[in-house]
Amino acid sequence: MDFRVFIQARMSSVRFPGKMLAPFRGRPLIAQVLDRFSDSDLQPRLVVLTSVDSTDDPLADFVINRCSVPVFRGDLDNVVLRFQSALVAYPCAWFVRISGDSPLLDASLVQAMIGLCDDRVDVVSNIVRRTFPPGQSVECICSDVFRSLDSGSMTHDQREHVTKIFYEQAQPWRVRSVVCQDPRWAAVRMVVDQIEDLRALQEGVELPPSFAALARLEAMPGAA
Repeated sequence: MDFRVFIQARMSSVRFPGKMLAPFRGRPLIAQVLDRFSDSDLQPRLVVLTSVDSTDDPLADFVINRCSVPVFRGDLDNVVLRFQSALVAYPCAWFVRISGDSPLLDASLVQAMIGLCDDRVDVVSNIVRRTFPPGQSVECICSDVFRSLDSGSMTHDQREHVTKIFYEQAQPWRVRSVVCQDPRWAAVRMVVDQIEDLRALQEGVELPPSFAALARLEAMPGAA
């Protein structure tokens, strides 16, 4: 399948400014996220999506020159437009959206969810119901469907939270929901939203052998 993995990242987080380059287990946070794909077939398909704002200059420079991963820069606040512009620069049939504050993301889960993408659905997501840990969120989106979105008619919240519209307006989107079979993991935080999260994850967190092995397709109204 023709796809890209778009990693959304910025330095101007309100709750944790500069977190993408904050040290985590000896390396900047964004490097740890990219490292999760180092042994994966997905590595050549990675693109970091950040903004044209000057605050993101250090992030773009680090990712390009130290991690050798391409960077696309677009609108800071209209993230829908940023992703649509990235699809012009990096055309693909499908793209995966993940967050740059997920240093423990399981690449095998991403790969498994890509395998569920086909022409019968528009979105494959594991956040329709929050059964996976924060920090293991994966969304696969049909590029043609995403290109058709009109960000000008969206609320500010929908433009900023790039996939929000797919969950607020159930129709006409065809969504496949992926859930975790072990409910205990839902409460385990693996995302760096605030500096306290970084400190907690530095101390270590238990991980299963594979989140992909715990993934199960859930029937949804209107889904294939």
